Amino acid sequence: MRFLHAADLHLDSPLRSVALRDPDLAGRLHDASRQVLARIVDLAIERRVDALLLAGDVFDNGVPDVATRTVLARALGRLGAAGIPTVLIRGNHDGLLDPARYGALGDSVFLLDTDRPSVEIGAATIHGTSHSGGPETRSLLPRYPAPVPGRINLGLMHCSPDGTRGHDPYAPCAVSDLLEHGYDYWALGHIHARQEWRGDRALVVMPGIPQGRHIRESRGGSVTLVRIDGEGPQAEALPVGLVGFREVSIDLPGDDTQTARLHRIADGLRGAAEGPTVLRVTLAGPGAQPFAAGAGDARHALSELAAEIGELYLDRVRVAPDLSVPDDAAAGDLVALMRLEAGTAGFREEAARMLSDLRDALPPEARDAIDDDTLEALMADGLAAVAARLSMARSE
Repeated sequence: MRFLHAADLHLDSPLRSVALRDPDLAGRLHDASRQVLARIVDLAIERRVDALLLAGDVFDNGVPDVATRTVLARALGRLGAAGIPTVLIRGNHDGLLDPARYGALGDSVFLLDTDRPSVEIGAATIHGTSHSGGPETRSLLPRYPAPVPGRINLGLMHCSPDGTRGHDPYAPCAVSDLLEHGYDYWALGHIHARQEWRGDRALVVMPGIPQGRHIRESRGGSVTLVRIDGEGPQAEALPVGLVGFREVSIDLPGDDTQTARLHRIADGLRGAAEGPTVLRVTLAGPGAQPFAAGAGDARHALSELAAEIGELYLDRVRVAPDLSVPDDAAAGDLVALMRLEAGTAGFREEAARMLSDLRDALPPEARDAIDDDTLEALMADGLAAVAARLSMARSE
């Protein structure tokens, strides 16, 4: 049997922080999530799967507007007309979803929950339970029935496997427990980066977000094709994302002319682009420092180049600080000691904790402004500022 496994479409995601920086990009990503749904349906029909499995967070909230609900109903209706049922569960984002709010999604759509924890599709029995809107602080696994003997057993679960770091601990679950439960395949959702865990006869897959929404979701963009036969389950990631996210660092020598620098930047942007792409750019080297002279200079210059290349969006543009050591020996020694301390595990752990506390204090829509790379940038900027201040003090 064959199944197509997807999760975390997040239809109708508000994209507030993206919209503040770039309204056009927010609109492009909003449309992309709907277009990716259509691509998923096309893939399911093309690969002649036995069912589409949606492991939660189809919507970004529990009350999607009628237009978004219509998009989903039409897409799943097209699958049903092709003889392909859809089996889904609610995740933590759409846990309060009322499936009958605008009318039933169709006879070929099966929502698994406490009242209906299993459904039979051909030779397979698919099990699942949905979130109910409140925080799920304990494992959902005890709610899942035992495998049905003589049948292929699949489980849909929206969870944090082994308490995945960097995510809210919704429904924490040990992967080892999933592998030992007796199901052939676990179709997970919630974490937006793809992962696989294999046991002797079982396979657990987190498919990743089909269409990323910001730079921290650059590892998304796929769904998973599942094949289960006498050899056990096999999984294949299939790309569906329409807009990619990438980071690029462009080194600019100090002896280049302005025209040569712009050519280097344009080549770097062009080389990082693969179709519609959102780029986070770092300009480094002595030739990058003139771009740091005025607020917004670097972004303005790169925006012009990106517009000429086409289908490029700038997430952020950063100028790497000048980390040269002051000429004064004492000041240089002090900066060197600070760099050494900044590289120790204790310092970095404490700094990461402070940054995490700051991120948690922000509104949810603004949290993607702070990611893992922010710590590196803050430490580099801080050291550069100290070095510059010491140099200025020496010259006064």
